[in-house]
Amino acid sequence: MFSRRQLVTVMAGSATATWLNAPSYAQQIVQIERGSPDRQAILDVVRASVQRRLGVKVIFQVERLAVFGEWAFAGLRPRTEKGNRIDYRRTLYAKNYEPDLDSDTVDVLLRRNGASWSIVEEAFLPTDVVWEEWQRKFKLPRELFFVE
Repeated sequence: MFSRRQLVTVMAGSATATWLNAPSYAQQIVQIERGSPDRQAILDVVRASVQRRLGVKVIFQVERLAVFGEWAFAGLRPRTEKGNRIDYRRTLYAKNYEPDLDSDTVDVLLRRNGASWSIVEEAFLPTDVVWEEWQRKFKLPRELFFVE
């Protein structure tokens, strides 16, 4: 039999070990600021995809750009080169564009492979919160996508 002291010691040690092994997501998520090489690399990868889809050159209004280890999330609003909203009716996407339904955002989940980034998931003008599925599918922290 174990004494009460031994049980308390074992339980405290177990709780400490669990706490130390628990992920501390919030401390590991980094917001990517202007001028960062990662920011430019991520935006360039997404820009190539969006420009192929639309057939026009774009810049982005960045809503959220965050990195968690080898993962990155970009919440972006495509804009014309002059910074204006895009008239999607005048793009290659026109036949699929639903002005009353589509959003004005592009959400992208990327993964770093060495020094480069590649798109894992992309939601173009989504009507739903797509990143909740990505969070579950790839076991990523909610804070990568959204700050409450």
